[in-house]
Parts: sequence; structure tokens; C-alpha cells
Amino acid sequence: MSSPENVHEPLAGSVLVAGRYRLIERIGSGGMGVVWLAHDEVLQRRVAVKELRHSWGSSDRSVAAGRERSLREARAAAALRHPHIVAVYDIAAQDGQPWIVMEFVPGRSLKEIVAEDGPMPVERAVDIGLQLLSALRAAHAVGITHRDVKPANVLISADGAVRLTDFGLATLPDAETLTETGAIIGTPGYLAPEQAKGLPPGPPADVFGLGATLYYAIEGVGPFQREAYLPTLVAYARHDIRAPRRAEALAPTLLRLLAADPVKRPTAEQARKLLLGGAVRRPILSRRRLIATGVLTGAAIAAGAAGRWWRPEWPSRAGAASPSPPPSPSGVGAVVWQRDDLYNPVEVGSLLIGAAADGARAVDAATGEVRWLWRSDDAQYVYYAGDRLVFVGGRDGGRALDVATGRDRGARGQGFASAVDGLVLTGEKPRTLIAYDVVTGRRLWQVAGRGEFDGQIHLSPSGVLCAAVSSATTDGPSYLYGIEPRTGDLAWRTLMTEKGAVLGPWDAGKDLYAVTIDKDTWKLSRHDAASGERRWEVSLVDVKKEASAWIDVSQVVTLGALTVTSLTDRRISLTYSGVIAVENGVARWRRPLLSPTVLATTDGRLFAATYDSVLHELDPATGQTVWSTATPGPVDYLLEGAGMLLACIGEGVTAYPLTR
Repeated sequence: MSSPENVHEPLAGSVLVAGRYRLIERIGSGGMGVVWLAHDEVLQRRVAVKELRHSWGSSDRSVAAGRERSLREARAAAALRHPHIVAVYDIAAQDGQPWIVMEFVPGRSLKEIVAEDGPMPVERAVDIGLQLLSALRAAHAVGITHRDVKPANVLISADGAVRLTDFGLATLPDAETLTETGAIIGTPGYLAPEQAKGLPPGPPADVFGLGATLYYAIEGVGPFQREAYLPTLVAYARHDIRAPRRAEALAPTLLRLLAADPVKRPTAEQARKLLLGGAVRRPILSRRRLIATGVLTGAAIAAGAAGRWWRPEWPSRAGAASPSPPPSPSGVGAVVWQRDDLYNPVEVGSLLIGAAADGARAVDAATGEVRWLWRSDDAQYVYYAGDRLVFVGGRDGGRALDVATGRDRGARGQGFASAVDGLVLTGEKPRTLIAYDVVTGRRLWQVAGRGEFDGQIHLSPSGVLCAAVSSATTDGPSYLYGIEPRTGDLAWRTLMTEKGAVLGPWDAGKDLYAVTIDKDTWKLSRHDAASGERRWEVSLVDVKKEASAWIDVSQVVTLGALTVTSLTDRRISLTYSGVIAVENGVARWRRPLLSPTVLATTDGRLFAATYDSVLHELDPATGQTVWSTATPGPVDYLLEGAGMLLACIGEGVTAYPLTR
């Protein structure tokens, strides 16, 4: 056939790529090449075929390297199966030219929608952002960074479903210039500053692109856009962001996502909570309220709630609609106190200590009364660090505060940090865990991993730090590590998978739980925290339904001998999410619930709070609802303290009595 440069639209119907994909019409183009609507003559379906144009450099070596890199990245993208990522079906090479065969999504790009229909209501933009974050978190979990998140790469179908496209195809070798068709992929205003400087992009670059994309959706222009191209470039170089005019309560979140320093941007999970928090504060019907009621009113549609807003219906075992859950008994589930200034708190004795816009505060878990306030404009998260100290993290490290008084004990760590039992732990260097003494601030040790330290870090009763180390690529090994907390010596290392990722670990007394992802295989395993030895392993693949493309294990708790695992695909329209109970490696029961967070209390009770703003007490033996009550919003997680069940919602906490 003719070379790709000579494929013209009038001749498209006569072009058959790889003997299978007949080009129909040109439907898009950009710096990476041209996208064609095509017909798969083997499977008899419509697909999108991306013709990769070799504009990577003049030398044969540069062209060959660019093609190989694109194919390698496309293979990585093909490994991602997620409802909010455009699926990659095939990689075809013909006459030395790579073609990427993808899912065809009928609809418009976000860029086209805003250009044709105007700026979006904040609520709709938040929903788009949450769907995009679901895609990005899935990609980041297996070491893939998109690198080119922008409105043109966000496809929205007629039912409001959002898909991110061009995954893994945005990095090119020998990049020298910043242009629309240049080798550094990205558009001024959507490309993260570190990418423009030639630094290797990571997940923070995608967070920046998300922030710029949502800014465009709400404001109708990019964050650096000016009246002409050159002033736009100048504004971008100076990081001169136009003040948001339509974003209202979401404006601070957009500016945090667009921080020039990647260290100062929130993670994808933090961004999700910020988006939810920004939407909760709006004084109109929100998406979560509409899901909870299952009703769309004319007023709600007029307020911008049109789109993908519906409540999934869960079939019962008999196939009929499930009955409504029983309401809470009199006095049970009643709100004892409520605050909207306590973000992501930790429970320390009788206190709840969390972050807020004005600093970090401690409140009485029984009454909600403030015990102390440490003022700061950079309190983003809180960990209990042992030695009666909490660690309040910010843009670059954090501060150690006295639990009882809030007195500042000094700076600790650098970059994003966490804390556990006397240590402040940071990832200042790639694949490296660095520990500081929380009392003195002295650097103690650093450990280099065989991948990225990711997920939660726990101190087991045996005195071993337990952490997950995931491969930075989709085809590398992932491990659980046991580390001596005072020396940094490796106590044990357990190989979880030769090719894949590991989620967790979650601690439960002397045990650890972790989930291994190897292609489409999901396995929950229980380990001895002292040795890393695997006690048992159970496949989670049977919890998926046919239409489900991604399941996320967000939480594991134990209730006696029972392991309770919260699963969700993190979508607004969920195909499967719920709770699965496992005992000694055998699944005992499953309970469909909408994006649940779970808690096992000290008196042997089991609670689950769902994305549609309902709190359930579940029967540990069967998973059935004992009683339920509405919550003010979707619950991020549950805590127990001072006889209270504490629901952490956005940037606040609602307390319920644990009395029966």
C-alpha cells in the first residue's frame, strides 16, 4: 500500500490496514498523527485506528527509536482495562509504520463540547473529574503516566460516560521544542511545568493536566490562555494563572491541582477528596444527593445535573429488585455532632486530629469540641507518629505537634511524607524510603527498593515495618517488604507477582493482607507480618461481572477469623462494587453495595458506608443490613472512638453513637 503520508481522505475506503482494518473517514488529528474511523473486517465492528506519523526527527535512528517507543507504550496502554480509558485492541505494523487500533467512542471531546456549548456547570465538571481520576489512579497503580491529559483527549459519549484516550502515546524521544506538533507532547497550559523543563514526568504531571482540563471545562478557556498565542506562552512560562471566575468553591482546588511545583500538588486520591469536598459545599442539589434519592427533578436538571446521574439497581439473589434496607432503630444512627473543618483525621485516644484550611485541630471525639488549633495555611494531612506526637504534612515535609497541646515540635522530612510509631517516612528519591526520628528530626536511614514504595506502611506487633514495593512498569515484579524500623535493615521480602502490581498492605494484628494484580487476575492474600510468609490466597476474579472492566480493593478489615474486603470500580455508574467476606481463604458471602468503606468495631460489629450516602450495619454472618441511616454525603472512611462511629465526609466528620 502507499505510505501513510499519502493516505488521503477521498481514498480512505480503499485502504486496508494490516489486511483487516478498512479506513472509512478521518475523525481527528494531532501532533502524534491521524485518527481514522475504520471497519474491522474480521470482527465486523467499528474501531478507531491511529496512524502514527513519524515526525520525531530527521535521522533514521531517531525515527526507529520513536516507533519502538510508541509501540512499547501502546502495549502498556493495552494492558489497562478500565471503563474510563479508551481500550486498545491491537497494534498493527505495516510497511514499517505503527498503527494503533482502539475502541471507537461515538461522541465529542471535552474540547469540542465546551467550544460548541460553552462552559460547564461546576457539578458536571466535578463528575468528569472524578471519572478521569478513576482512570488515572488505575494507570498510576501499574506504573503508567498519561503525560498529555487535556480536553482534546477526554471523550464523552451521549450518556455522559467519560473516557481518556491516547494513553501511553504521549512521550517521544529526542524532544527539543514545545509546539503543537513538536516532540515534547502537550499544549501550553496543559503540559506540566516539569515536562516543559525536560524532566521525567510522573503522576503529578497528570494531576496538573487534570486541573487545567477542569479549569477549561468550567471557565471556557485554559488557565494561561490569553488573546494571542505568544502572550499565552509568556503567561505559561511565568505560571500566571487567570483567576477563576466561575469555579466558585472549587477554585482553591483547581489552583492546588495547577501548582507549579509537582511536590505541592495533591495526589490523585487527594484530588478525588478535594473534588468531592468542593462539590459538597455548593448550596444546590449535588450529584451525590441525586444518586441517593434516585430522582431527577426539573430544577435539578436546570441546575446542571443533567448527564450521567442515575442510581444503579442491584438485583437480589432471586433476580427481583432488592428490598429497601431497614431503617435505624430509634436513637441508633442519630447524629451526635458534626463538623465541616476536620479533613482526613486520625483517632488518638479520645481525640480526633485532622487538617483544615486554617491549620490542624484536635477535637473531642465524644463531643466534637475543639481542644486545640495549630494555625497554618499548609496543613494537608495528619498521621499519628507515636511518642504522643502527630505529624502534620504539607507541601514540603511537615511539622511534629504535641498530641495533648498542639505545640509545634519542629520541621520533619522533605517532600510528601507519612509517619508511623516514632518515624517520619518520605520518598524524597525515586524507589527510596527515607526515615527520620519524629522527636529529634534526625535522619536515620534510607532503603532502596526494587520498585516504587507505594500504598500503606504499617508497624506490625512484631516490630517490623511492612510496605509494598510495586514495579514502575507493567512487566516487572512487585513485593512486600519487612523493614527493621530503627536500622532500615531488610527483615524479609516476599515476591507477590513477577509481572504486575500489589495493593496494600492492610494490617490486622499479626497479619497483613494484600491484593496482587497480574493482568486480569486479582488475588487477596494473608501474610504473617513478622516473616512475610503467605498464609493463604484467594482469587477475587469471581466477584467481577461480565461488563466490569476494573475492580479496586480499597480496604481490608478483620472481624475475628473473618476478613472483610471492600471492592469498588470507583465509577459513578458501577457494574460491581460491594463487600466480600473471606474466611481462611474461602469466600463466605458477598454483599453488593455502592463503593463502600467498611469498619469492624472492637465489640465485633460490622459497618459499611456507601457512595450513595447511606450508613449500614451489616450482619457479620450474612452481610445483610441490620439497619441503615442516611449520611450527609459519601463517606471516605469510618473510625471508631469514644463510643462513637465517626464518618469522615469530605472535609468534615459526622459522629453517630455506637449504642445498640
